[in-house]
Amino acid sequence: MSPPPSAAATRQVLRTVWTHPANRGARARALARTLRFQGRARLLGRPTVVSYGRRSRFLARLDDAPSRRAAYAATPDHPEMTVWRARLRPGDLFVDVGASVGLYTVMAAELGCEVVAVEPQRRSREQLRANLGLNGYLAQVLDVALAAEAGMAAMVGPDASRAHLTSASGGGAEPVQVTTLDAVLGDRRAQGVKIDVEGAERLVLAGAPRALAEGRIELLQLEWNHQSERNFGESRAPLAELLHAAGYELTRPDGEGRLHRIDDLGPGADVFARPVDRR
Repeated sequence: MSPPPSAAATRQVLRTVWTHPANRGARARALARTLRFQGRARLLGRPTVVSYGRRSRFLARLDDAPSRRAAYAATPDHPEMTVWRARLRPGDLFVDVGASVGLYTVMAAELGCEVVAVEPQRRSREQLRANLGLNGYLAQVLDVALAAEAGMAAMVGPDASRAHLTSASGGGAEPVQVTTLDAVLGDRRAQGVKIDVEGAERLVLAGAPRALAEGRIELLQLEWNHQSERNFGESRAPLAELLHAAGYELTRPDGEGRLHRIDDLGPGADVFARPVDRR
């Protein structure tokens, strides 16, 4: 049995669920789902299958931050996922780099996409496969990390969802095989690529010079927070320069999933990069 959360933590969770844009029109139902999830997890120590997306299911675990978000809202990243729902069609190729437990992989599979999920962390990968199996979805799941060059590297972090590439050895670092986004794509065109790799987004795209030069990535979603500075000592400016040189402009979605061009490169919500001549 897990200890009960503090009053402040409980209030924060309930506030998050109540105000989440995905729960508009169904806030009471969302609160009830959250309370069932928390109660089952704390009393029985078991994960809970929750409704996800429009017709999918997801295995939510109390000890796993990404999957907890599925218990709180059926589209956890509502503006970003609304962007993809408007653009992805059955048969499109969607590459989920840093797939974690599968929030975006399951979303894209639900939409009928061909999905490649890249996730080097074993525990996250096992949960991802369980979530695919729960829905009868198929996806190619790769046990690798992506970077500028293929080879071997190491990953370190406080848990599976926050692990990142490192050049250091020891200190709990785990070896991982590395390949490139160009190698994953081959000659294929991707309608969408989502990259959430704890600050190593530039390294991933540095490994896709051919795909970028040939315009074979229609839309990119990129984590754009402080992790690049914390984990790699660089701002987001080099990543922005790489994308601008490849002919992409940077945008952020509003609450309805409409993309708006941005010029401020400071940390914030996820950024979408789209080719300037294919808006």
